[in-house]
Amino acid sequence: MISILKRILVAVSLVCFTGLLIPSIFKIGENTFQSIVVLSFYVYCAVSLFVHSRHKLFFVLSLPIFTQFLHIFQKYAFTTGANSLWRLLPYIILNVYLLHFLAGRHRTDQTKNPLVTVLWFIASVLFLSISPNLKNIIWGGITLYIFTIPLLFSYLQIACQAHDFQQELDKYLCLLFIILGLGTFGLVYAGAGYKGSDNLLASRNIADTNVTMAYFILLWPFALLYSVKNKASLWLKVILMAIFIGVVALSFSRGAVFLVLPFILVTSLMTSTFIDLRLLFAVVLSGYLYRSKIAGFMNVQDLLYFWQLRFADMGSLNSMLTKLETISGRTEIHKVAYSLFLQEPLLGHGIGSFELLGPGFREAHSLWYTLLAEQGIIGTIFMYSLLAAMLFQLYRFASTKERIYSTLLIAFICFFLFNHTVGSTFVILPGKSITVNCIAPLLLMCMHFYAKSTRKQPFQLKPSAGV
Repeated sequence: MISILKRILVAVSLVCFTGLLIPSIFKIGENTFQSIVVLSFYVYCAVSLFVHSRHKLFFVLSLPIFTQFLHIFQKYAFTTGANSLWRLLPYIILNVYLLHFLAGRHRTDQTKNPLVTVLWFIASVLFLSISPNLKNIIWGGITLYIFTIPLLFSYLQIACQAHDFQQELDKYLCLLFIILGLGTFGLVYAGAGYKGSDNLLASRNIADTNVTMAYFILLWPFALLYSVKNKASLWLKVILMAIFIGVVALSFSRGAVFLVLPFILVTSLMTSTFIDLRLLFAVVLSGYLYRSKIAGFMNVQDLLYFWQLRFADMGSLNSMLTKLETISGRTEIHKVAYSLFLQEPLLGHGIGSFELLGPGFREAHSLWYTLLAEQGIIGTIFMYSLLAAMLFQLYRFASTKERIYSTLLIAFICFFLFNHTVGSTFVILPGKSITVNCIAPLLLMCMHFYAKSTRKQPFQLKPSAGV
């Protein structure tokens, strides 16, 4: 945290000093404050990546998450969409650093089997080139699909050779879990009053908590691993649990109730050192005894009202699961995606095409239907082959380790189910939105290389390693 704060201070100082010399740079946003924050973040990206630090892995991993917050903070005062330099500049800086890093490695450190990277590059070029939405996503598609994702893959393939890779990854991703949670709460609070709106459902959409939920699923096992390995205090464990449950509560997502809450409970109980069963029983008992006061508090915060709106049409408990798809409108969206697939079954219509050819949504609220519509049979087989390879790697890793490591496998499965029932959150590359990111692929790659890493490798993630 000290390292982050130092770099933030340097970035803000440089921008403010430049602003004194060139005052016009403070007029690029809605106001001076917004302009300083946005420009300082770009400087922070360059400083954090190119200035010597033993936490370089953290700065690489954190940049996509910080960038999502920046996009929402920029709102529509800056040019919107995936074509915008303002949206893509953090990734461009990251790509330059990764190219610099890989170019400086010894030949023996380079990727020994580049087949996956080559196939990814070929598939990305193919499915981008045939997209009817290409003019709106071309620069974002090139930046994320052709450069950022394969470069991050190669970077992590080298980084995972360090014998302290698992230890450092636990620490950094646990910290990012906390940062992402606190940032999400802040966005919900700010969004509730955005343009005079006092509506938590509206702020939920502004904060994009439904999409962000997928990232919490992937980050959660690393938070568990860090707290267990380092014998974290009870307060840290409570904070981690409260963040995740709080995000579920503010997401107003039906899918979170049926999928994420059981996921939190199962993974938390997989080790007695994280949540003591006696403590859990005491919390449940207290909640039952004080249920009326808790309900009153939630009513004051309008939480119960908005949850009742989400479940108003669900009917009885027995019919909830059968009605969920119809109520949410996903069934009709899936039909549109499938009809697009039937038009071009082999290659689909290209990356980003569903936003243009479908009902206006960025994706079909299902990875399966989105891939069928946009990448056809070939792209769907390719993507599911990569996911199957990751699943096998995690299964093999979990089967040889303590039970707590199985949370990685469970998180992957939960993420897979989330992407097929709630919404596809792989690469966010819309033509008319304010957020563009590839957080999910990065976290999936972290899981994959975490499972592949070993503590018998020759170097540490310290300054001399340069990672």
